[in-house]
Amino acid sequence: MHQPTWISHRGYCLEATENTAESFDAALALGFTHLETDLRSTADGHLVLAHDDDLSRVSGEATKVTEASRAELEALTLRGGERLLFFDQWWRAFGRWRWILDIKPEAGERTLELLDQWSHKPDVAEFLNQRARFLFWDRQQQSRWQNRHPGAECMASVGECRLAGVACQVGLPALGGLQPGRSYALPPKLGRVPLLSPTVVERYHRQRARVLAYLPESEPEVDRALDSGADEILTNHQPRS
Repeated sequence: MHQPTWISHRGYCLEATENTAESFDAALALGFTHLETDLRSTADGHLVLAHDDDLSRVSGEATKVTEASRAELEALTLRGGERLLFFDQWWRAFGRWRWILDIKPEAGERTLELLDQWSHKPDVAEFLNQRARFLFWDRQQQSRWQNRHPGAECMASVGECRLAGVACQVGLPALGGLQPGRSYALPPKLGRVPLLSPTVVERYHRQRARVLAYLPESEPEVDRALDSGADEILTNHQPRS
């Protein structure tokens, strides 16, 4: 059976709050070697792992990450009793694994400036160029990062994924602007319409592009992702052997 690369989405969140050391430890214990997380920056210049700019969902406190200091964020307790994880802590504990780094656009220029400062360290630079991929929501921020770091690997943007998806669904992959070696996210279905299938995935592969099955939630959706021949599966659940 085809074995895709399994990527843990914000860590294994069924056992711990997302983007925490506990969630990443749980994912690694399940056998994940590839993970995904989100980067934001604090008001006083620290990188922190957080998906939402407002922390009410994970902590019950309506604190805005981009407007708070590190000390203020460190004082927060998350819903499972965990603490927010900062880049220096995360790097020491988890920098040897492979990652997708989702760069959130709010105060994104500041986030990239701080990440650029970290890249001056040779071991961090090696990680960013060899074991990290980047997902951007702001085209200008992506261009800036790629200009400074030509070797950085970026995932296809939402717009690029939509164009590629439509082109491959209608059987005209050459019109999808797919780039060889690049990963394009594709959900299992849109509404009730299945999107992942061997035929559609083969159209991506014909352009030498890769398909990332985006968050299959049910067992049938996981089956569909596996049967389709998707290259990667980003999931909130356990990987299958």
